[in-house]
Amino acid sequence: MKLEDYQFGFADAAKEYTLIPEIFEKAFYDPKGIVDKLINKWAFMLVGRKGVGKSAFSAKIQSLSQAEANGLFSYQMQLNDFEFSTFAKTSVDNDVIGTQKYKNSWEFILTLTIYKIIYNNLKINEINTFNEMVELLKDLGFPININYKRNITTLSKLKVGVNVGAFDIALENKFGIKPRSFLERISILNEKMLNVLTEICFNDRKIIILIDGVDDILRFKKNQLEILSSLIRSVDYLNDKFIKNKLPIKIILFIREDIICSVTDPDINKIKRDGSIVLSWCNRLDDLKSIVKLRFKLSGIQEDNLESWWESIFPRRIRYRDSWTFMLEHTLYKPRDVLQFLKCCQENYPEKETLTFSEMQSALKIYSRDYFIEEMKNEITGFVNDELINILPSVFGKIGKKSFNYIELKVIINNQPLSRQYDDSDVKSLLQLLFESGYMGQIIKTGKGKESVIFKYRNITASIDYEQKFIIHRGLHRGLGVRL
Repeated sequence: MKLEDYQFGFADAAKEYTLIPEIFEKAFYDPKGIVDKLINKWAFMLVGRKGVGKSAFSAKIQSLSQAEANGLFSYQMQLNDFEFSTFAKTSVDNDVIGTQKYKNSWEFILTLTIYKIIYNNLKINEINTFNEMVELLKDLGFPININYKRNITTLSKLKVGVNVGAFDIALENKFGIKPRSFLERISILNEKMLNVLTEICFNDRKIIILIDGVDDILRFKKNQLEILSSLIRSVDYLNDKFIKNKLPIKIILFIREDIICSVTDPDINKIKRDGSIVLSWCNRLDDLKSIVKLRFKLSGIQEDNLESWWESIFPRRIRYRDSWTFMLEHTLYKPRDVLQFLKCCQENYPEKETLTFSEMQSALKIYSRDYFIEEMKNEITGFVNDELINILPSVFGKIGKKSFNYIELKVIINNQPLSRQYDDSDVKSLLQLLFESGYMGQIIKTGKGKESVIFKYRNITASIDYEQKFIIHRGLHRGLGVRL
């Protein structure tokens, strides 16, 4: 069987779901029952590093909702093009900080999204109070047949007083309450909208809202953490309301571990502990191989041959270890890393059925240059100066396989053509990011002259020690032209 005949999918799970939906029907691997927990249990956040497969779980839930027998209706709310700059204008008050600053605005946008699903998608419109609320929303400037971008614009205008008089009169006429502030206006509306939801008969349907693409908040610097923490707090609050009122509605948030860890609010830490599932493949290398075997099976390989099929493509042994282990040493133990290596083999040797050690090395070089290095740059984007990110390949190329300390790294960085000189705190922040994401390890002296190399992706409890020597990940070497 030629490599071009295999189905390894795409780097983007959303693209896989659109173009190859059978991946999620026949080749989805979920040994811990995470999908069931997200749909039917309390957990509402799937947390994990970039590339571990969070979006694949979102796509799987979308796939399940296509079967009418499940009674599921899923709606994907992608924040990739969310108007964060406009939304930032909807804070309740300048002197309010933390999770409360944007909580009411998020609740309104999310509840309004639920109304749109019920009215436009599920076609439930026989409840008078619901229809009346839909009409009121229209009168207030929030018709449910437009996208959320326009809703956010209207909300931001309301905050600065546009049409506030007509808005207040409409609320007072409907509910007998005259609001005195933006917070009161949105709070009243949120409360009334949620109350109406309790009167709806959902006819054994369950609504799942899937919020993905939170990464893009990194592009927006102003009030970034407050917008994010308010979103998490709002989703937690709404899901709690849905459960208490026995409403078949759930909001699920897919979020990067490094992003949520940047939020230091104590409320968020409690919510994370109670409501999140952490997706990691560390110490689960057999599960990674099971993902590959399912892709082989999807490509037509018989069940009886799956266990040994890797060795039918790649050399059995390389440098005193099996080729599977050799390949994994160039990854961060992520499904995307493994599958992208296979894609590199497929794209560069489409007519081949088996690869030699030399061909595998060539594929690893392309994988390192075109995928792994770029993945590193993408993962730390938004956390560190873009100028530092852009010079990393050059800096690492000069370091090569050598170990180094943070002072030596600072010297190499500042020898690059830069707009300014970077100090110890800048370099330590960069080291912290690279260590936490797994692209850099540290050498620990263990006594009696012995040393041990520690990488965070292999030892999740490891913490950085700036007094130690560091080393760059092997997966970067070939793409940087480092001699091995």
